[in-house]
Amino acid sequence: MDNVCVDDLVGVRFTAAGRTVEDGLDCWGLAMEVFRRYGVVLPDYQVAPEAYKEIDYIAAGAMQKSMWKRVVVDGVVKRPLIALMRVHERFITHVGVYIGNGKIIHTTRDTNVVISNVNMLQAVITGYYRYDPSN
Repeated sequence: MDNVCVDDLVGVRFTAAGRTVEDGLDCWGLAMEVFRRYGVVLPDYQVAPEAYKEIDYIAAGAMQKSMWKRVVVDGVVKRPLIALMRVHERFITHVGVYIGNGKIIHTTRDTNVVISNVNMLQAVITGYYRYDPSN
C-alpha cells in the first residue's frame, strides 16, 4: 500500500451518521475518510444504523454499479478496498476498509475506530470491492 497513514484514526469515536474525525465517524464515514486520504472521494450514503434492510439494499445496489469491482485479496493491494460485512441477521450492515497486510480498519458503537486482523472478521465479510469511478 502507499504510505498513507491511518493510525491516527484509531480511537476516533463512533457517531451515527458521523462524517468528520472531530465529531466522530460511522463505518461509512470512516471509509470516506480513509479513501479521501488516498485522493478518492466516495459517494455519501446517509442511513440510520438500525435501518438494516435499507443499508443492505444500498450496499447491494451500490456494489452492483460499474464503479465498484469485486476483487480477491491475494497479493499486494495498492489502494484501499471496501469490505462488506454481514453483521446483523442476513443483512449487510457494516463496512470496513482493507488497508493491506491482512488488516481492516472499521468502527462500531462498541469499539470506536480499530484496526483488526482480517482473520477475526472473515466469518462476516461477504466480499472486497475496489472503487473505480472511471468505468
